[in-house]
Amino acid sequence: MIELIHASKRYPNGVNALNDINLKIDQGEFVYIIGPTGSGKSTLIKLLDGEEIPSSGTVNVVGINVGKLRHSKVPLYRRNIGVVFQDYRLLPRKTVFENIAYALEVIGMRKDMIRLRVRQVMNLVGLDDKGNSFPSELSGGQQQRVAIARAIANKPKVLIADEPTGNLDPAMSDEIMALLQKINREEQTTIVMVTHDLPLVNKHKKRTIVLEEGHIVADLQQGGYVQHD
Repeated sequence: MIELIHASKRYPNGVNALNDINLKIDQGEFVYIIGPTGSGKSTLIKLLDGEEIPSSGTVNVVGINVGKLRHSKVPLYRRNIGVVFQDYRLLPRKTVFENIAYALEVIGMRKDMIRLRVRQVMNLVGLDDKGNSFPSELSGGQQQRVAIARAIANKPKVLIADEPTGNLDPAMSDEIMALLQKINREEQTTIVMVTHDLPLVNKHKKRTIVLEEGHIVADLQQGGYVQHD
């Protein structure tokens, strides 16, 4: 599903963001990526979604060598990838229904299929009654649910969640985690979640990859991460 083989990323300014990364994530896994600021988490995401290509080594996602993709093929490749951000990135003048539908309109899905799928994902994320609401009328947790619904609308094989609970209180964070686990289970979506929230990681135990200074320093297969003093 996802495999990095001796993958490194060096930026033009000389920063070595990732160094000789070897990582394999199987279909249907739920994996945390954690580490301090500057450890390489953001660069790893950019390699997975095709925003950046490795300086050396190989990045394979859903059978595609991302580093070898022509620039014109990247949008088509990204249909395999859903991304959820910390700041929601919803369209303020579109309703919940329209925000989710937009993700399907841009890939040319038929209108009747769009209506069906939008209703499905609204039900999945628990927003059946919010279709006509605008983002400004929703709580932070509800907005994040819309963002998640939009990200999974076209049934991506991989969902990248970039600090999805960063703006939420602990109770709402637990709700979003429960939703992501439901999507992982019911939609069979592989989930890669970047987070700084160590209490959340310790509470909802999953496989945990720890990055430091561009290196993988731990791969905790059984999940859970205890921060030492």
